[in-house]
Amino acid sequence: MHIGLSNKFSIQNSKRKITSLHFNETEEYRRAISIANSPDYHNSPLPQLYSPTEKKPMFQRVPRTSVLQSLKKEDDKTNNKDIIKQLEESPEQKLEDQIHKPLVGSQSARSYFQHYKVLNKVKQQNEYHKINESIQTQMLKQAESSDALPCKLGLVKMNGNESQVTINNHHYGDKYIKMLSEGLRQNQGIKEFFLSNNRIKQSGAVSILTQIGKQAIVLDLSKNQIGQLGVDCLCQQLQLRDNKIEVLNLEDNKLGDKFVIKILQCLMSTTNKVKSLNISKNYLTNEVADTLKDTILQLDLLEELYIHWNQIKGLGGQKIFEALIENKTMIVFDGSWNCFGINEKSNCTSKICEFLIGNKIMLHCDLSANQFTLQDCKLIATSLKQNRTMYGFHFNGNWGIIDPRGFLIIDENSQQKPLGETPRMKGLDQITTLRYESVCWICQGWQEQIFEWTPEGECDPLFLHMDFEDYKQVYIPKRFDNLYKLPLMVPSGQTQFLFTVIDNQMVSNNFNQNVFGHLLKLKVNGNIAICQLDNINVIQKLRHYQLMDKKELKALTSILPRTPDPLYIPPKLKKQKRIWTFPISIWFKDFRFENEEFLRKCFEKDWSCCKIMKVVKNLDELNEVKNLLWKDYKMIKETYRWYSSYNPTGDVWSISSNVITDFSSATELIDNKTLKLSDLDLKFIATCAASIEYKGNYRNPERALCRYQFMEFLVRVADDKYLKQKQANSMLESVQMILQQCRPVMEQYNAQKWRDDRYFNEQCDDCLKYFKPLLNQVYNRFSSKKVKPGQKKFMCLDELHEICGIAGLFDERFVDRDADLAFNLSMMLQIDELESDRIFQMSLIEFMEAIARISEKVSLPATPDMSWEQRQQQPLHIKLERLLILIAQTCASEEYKQQFGNPQKSIFDIQPEDD
Repeated sequence: MHIGLSNKFSIQNSKRKITSLHFNETEEYRRAISIANSPDYHNSPLPQLYSPTEKKPMFQRVPRTSVLQSLKKEDDKTNNKDIIKQLEESPEQKLEDQIHKPLVGSQSARSYFQHYKVLNKVKQQNEYHKINESIQTQMLKQAESSDALPCKLGLVKMNGNESQVTINNHHYGDKYIKMLSEGLRQNQGIKEFFLSNNRIKQSGAVSILTQIGKQAIVLDLSKNQIGQLGVDCLCQQLQLRDNKIEVLNLEDNKLGDKFVIKILQCLMSTTNKVKSLNISKNYLTNEVADTLKDTILQLDLLEELYIHWNQIKGLGGQKIFEALIENKTMIVFDGSWNCFGINEKSNCTSKICEFLIGNKIMLHCDLSANQFTLQDCKLIATSLKQNRTMYGFHFNGNWGIIDPRGFLIIDENSQQKPLGETPRMKGLDQITTLRYESVCWICQGWQEQIFEWTPEGECDPLFLHMDFEDYKQVYIPKRFDNLYKLPLMVPSGQTQFLFTVIDNQMVSNNFNQNVFGHLLKLKVNGNIAICQLDNINVIQKLRHYQLMDKKELKALTSILPRTPDPLYIPPKLKKQKRIWTFPISIWFKDFRFENEEFLRKCFEKDWSCCKIMKVVKNLDELNEVKNLLWKDYKMIKETYRWYSSYNPTGDVWSISSNVITDFSSATELIDNKTLKLSDLDLKFIATCAASIEYKGNYRNPERALCRYQFMEFLVRVADDKYLKQKQANSMLESVQMILQQCRPVMEQYNAQKWRDDRYFNEQCDDCLKYFKPLLNQVYNRFSSKKVKPGQKKFMCLDELHEICGIAGLFDERFVDRDADLAFNLSMMLQIDELESDRIFQMSLIEFMEAIARISEKVSLPATPDMSWEQRQQQPLHIKLERLLILIAQTCASEEYKQQFGNPQKSIFDIQPEDD
C-alpha cells in the first residue's frame, strides 16, 4: 500500500538527471549516486571521463532505467514516513471484523458471502491491527484451510432463533463440523444443537463437543457415528459442574451396551439436569438393563426416555418396569420394537400390568411390536382399563388395537400386523397422520367436543353416530337440566355425524351441515337401520392441535381416557330389581375394616410404647392387666378418637388437660373424695412426662395425650383412685373398677356403628357414585396445601375447614369442632401413630365419609319450609345429596357447577315404570 502511494513522489524532487552512466564497480556506483543527490552537485566540476594512467574511459554507458530505480528507492524511504504520518492523522475507519454482521436475517447470507470475497484483506487487517476474528472469519478460515465450501452450517440463516443451530439431514461430515466448531468458538449464546444425520464420526464429535459442552441445553446427535472418542468426550462434558444439557438424543449411533452403560454411569455420577434421554437404535440388550434401572431411579428430573428399536428382552424389560413403578417424574416412555414379550423366565408382563394400574404420572407410553402373546395382551388390556391418566398409548404390532376412548380392544381372530415404525411423541410436540384403528389422543391431536341436542318433546333414547367409528351408536343420557349433552374426544379435521331420536335418524340445527345424500347402514339397539339423509352434521377441528400443556404437563381437556360410554338400559330391563351388596359399592375397594387381627397389632404397638409397667410392677399382675385392657381396647380406642378431636394440637390428634377434665366429669371420676381435680392433673402430667424417648417427636405433643398414653392414663387414675384409697385389693381390680365406671359413657362412641346404620347402604352408594366426578374434582383442588413434590395427594384438616367455609356451613349448629370430629372419625385406623403422618392425610374414600358426616350434622333441608327437627330426621342420602349440590355450587369449577349445581329434581325421585 505504501509503495503504491509513494510512486507519485519518487522522481519529482530530483535535482539532477543521470542519463547513461554506470560504474563497473559497486563502490564507485554508490559514490556516484551520493554525489548526484548532494545539494552541491550542480556546482561541482565534472568528473574525469578518462583515467590519466590507463588511458581508458572511467565510465560505461548503461540504460537510463537502472539509475532511476536506484533513485526511487532512496526517495521512498523519506516519502513513506510522510504517508504513514498522514494515515495516522486521518479519521479512523472501521475494519471488516469490527463491523457487526448479523447471523440471522434477510441480509445475513449476503453479508456472509461478501465477507468471503474479502477474506484475504480481512486476515491482513486482523494481523496488523491485532483484533479478534469474527464468527464469519473463523468459519471461512477453517473452510479455506480444509478446502471446503463456505457453507452457512446453520449459524447463518434467513430466519429462526439465534440460540439454535439446526442442520438435521445435511450429511455434512467431519470436515464441515470442524468448520462449525470454529464458528462456535466465540458464540456462547447458542443453546440448542440439532445435528442429526450429518455423518459425524469420532473426530468431528470430539471437535464439536469440545466447543459446546458447557453451553448446550439441547443436544441431538442422532443418526451419526460418534464412536469411542465421541463417547469419551461426551462423558467428560457430562461430568462438568457447569454442564447444562437437558435433552440428549443419541439415537441410531450404533453404540452398543458398553458405551451406553458408560454414558448412563456418567449421568448418575454427577448432578445432571437431563430431562429427555434417547438411546434408541443402539443395539442394546439385557446387559444395559441394570444400569438403565438405576438411571431411572436416580435421575430425579428425567421426564422422557426413548429406547425403541433395541434388543431388550423380557428380563431386561422386567427391570426397567420395576424402576418405572417407583419413578414419580417420567411422563413419556417409548419401549417399542423391543422383545419384552420374550419371557426368558421373567415376569415382565406382570410388572407392566402393575405399572399401568398404579402409575398416575405418565402421559404417553409406547409398547408397540414387543412380541407379546395373546394372553399377555389380554392382561395388559385389563390393566390399562384402570389407568385414567395416560392420554397416549401405542400397541401396534401386537394383538389388539386402541379405540377412540383409549381402550385396548383384543381381537382374537386377527393379529394386527406390524406397520413399520409407529408414530411416537417427542417432547409432546410431534403430530402424526390419523390412524383411527389405533388411536393416540396426543400424537393425533384429538380434541374435546360437546355433542348437544335440544329436545322438542320426548327424545329418549337418543343416540349419536360418528363417521370415524363407522357410525356405531353412542347413547346420550338426559341430564337434570332436561338437556342432552355428552363430551367426547374427536380427531382433528372434519368429522361427520348424525343422531337417532327414538329410532328416527336426524341432524341437529346446533351444528353445521353439509350435503350428504348417501345411504347409511346403522345398527341401533341390535336392529339394522338403513337411512338416506340429504344433509349431515359436520364439525371442523384444528389440525396440529397440542392436547398437552407442556409447561404445566397436563391435558387441555376434562375428558379422562378410557371413560366408558353411557349405558342404555332398555325399558324392559329397567324393571329388573338390582340386589345391592357391599362388594359392588364404591367403598369396597379402598375401605379397610378393623378386624381383630388389625386391632391386636394396634394394641401391641400402644402397649409397647406406654409405661404401665412403671405402675404395675408385678409381672403376673401386669399380664392380667394387659389382657383386661385388650378386651376393652376397641372401646378405649373409640373414646380416645372422639375426645382427641375436640382440641387437636395443630394437625395432631391428642387430648389436652381441659378435654381430659371434661371426660372425667362426664364419667364422674372426680368426686373430691377418692379423686380430686388436682390429683387428676398430677396423673395427666405424670403420663405426659413418662415418655421421654419420644420427646421432640411432633406427633407426640408434650402437654397432651396420644392414643397409647390415654390407656396408660386410665391405669394411673385407677391406681390413685381405687388402689391407694383401698377400695380395691389389686391393680387388676382397680382397672376393672375404672373401666366399669366409664363404660356407660365410653360405649356411646362407635364410629363403625354409624357407618353400618346410616352410611353403608344402597342409596348413599348411588349418591356417591353419581357425584364421584364432582368429589374427585373438589378433592384434587383442595389437596395440595401440605403435599410435598412427588408425594401422593392428600387433604389436610385446614383444607376440609376451607371447604366448609367456602360452602358457608359454619353457624351456631356447626362449628370448627364438628369439622374436626368429622375428619378424625373418617380416618382409617393406623397401627403406628408416632412414626407415620397417615393419620393427618385424608384419602378420597375418607373424604367421602367426612362429607357424609358433615351432611349428617348440618342437615340441609330438602324443601325450604322444613323445621330443624324435620331436617334432622331426613335419611342420610338426602342430606348427602343436598350438601353435594351446595358444594358443586360453591367449591367446584364452572363445568361441574353447571352439571351438578342446579338439578331440577333429586336423583332419588321415583321414576314411573315403563311397560
